[in-house]
Amino acid sequence: MPVDIDIRHVGDKSYVEIRGVVDENANFDALATLRERAEVNLRGVRRINSYGARAWMDALRRVAESTRLEFVECSSPVIDQINMLEGFLAHAPVRSFVAPLVCEHCDVQIDHVFDTREVRNHHQSLPPVECDRCHRPMVLDDLEDQYLLFLREPTKLR
Repeated sequence: MPVDIDIRHVGDKSYVEIRGVVDENANFDALATLRERAEVNLRGVRRINSYGARAWMDALRRVAESTRLEFVECSSPVIDQINMLEGFLAHAPVRSFVAPLVCEHCDVQIDHVFDTREVRNHHQSLPPVECDRCHRPMVLDDLEDQYLLFLREPTKLR
């Protein structure tokens, strides 16, 4: 699935939704139209390879310096890249992110959206999420310290 970018402009703010695979075929030219503030939803990003990561970072460098970016619902592949590559999000803040959770009792798996501030206020760990089926606490289907690495070194607005 190639990368798909939807952009809506409302007043001085742009709302961006990016879906698909970020690879050597990804075209981010549409990001040049962003307004003063831009909320970028990355929940639909399914995979990112090294060529795509480079193209993404180059595209963010070309976004107007006056544009204040913020990222919401960052998918697991995006979180992996944030944790590996300094400046992957052009030092813009992550307002929320998706974490894969699993219930160790009944094996239910979900993707849950966490507000970054809520996690920081919870001592840099994930607040409890109850399983809808058995009502027991769910756990991150990854190593929490590594997954939440990006929270220990918060990005700054450029």
